[in-house]
Amino acid sequence: MSAAAVKRQRNPRGQGAQLRDDIQAAATELLEETGNEDAVTLRAVARRIGITAPAIYSHFPDRESILEAVVDAAFDDLYVAVSTAVAAQTDPVDQLRGACEAYLEFAEEQSGRYHVLFDRRRTLTTGIAKADSVHTMVGAEAFATLITGIENCVAAGRSSSNDPVRDATALWIALHGYATLRTNVPYFPWSEDDDTLENLVHRLARLT
Repeated sequence: MSAAAVKRQRNPRGQGAQLRDDIQAAATELLEETGNEDAVTLRAVARRIGITAPAIYSHFPDRESILEAVVDAAFDDLYVAVSTAVAAQTDPVDQLRGACEAYLEFAEEQSGRYHVLFDRRRTLTTGIAKADSVHTMVGAEAFATLITGIENCVAAGRSSSNDPVRDATALWIALHGYATLRTNVPYFPWSEDDDTLENLVHRLARLT
């Protein structure tokens, strides 16, 4: 059990909103500690916060809904990480590069949650309607940061892109592939000072 779990204060019965947050936090901790969503069971979550498993039903109808809440919160945190990195820069190219770096850092530092972002959505495709556009899909806020970043580079004369949405899509695919490979293929001699990210951003955002 993690130090965070040991220090967690058990909430008096009746504090519903706080208990819901604790259930979600416990599921997140289990996911991060194990890297496996199968470890997130009602019994494991209940044990972590000192309640009985049936008590969870007052806040979540089932295990899937807990994982969905974890995913939604992860997308929110990813957006905060990316937008914070953008706000720290003033040059549009540096802003775009910062957004991409923050994306990769989130994927590395919170690999359990990052992994379930897309795998969980994939396993529930029958219950999730295809978005009308990239602006209405799950995780739209974080993705929009890449679109806006390329648009700002175009406006500043720093990118030759004539379709920021298409190029942002290509950049996101590349970032996701890079992040996933670094996690899943640890035996590859990854270099901490290589210029892979720089090349991806430069080429796919059509920087000039």
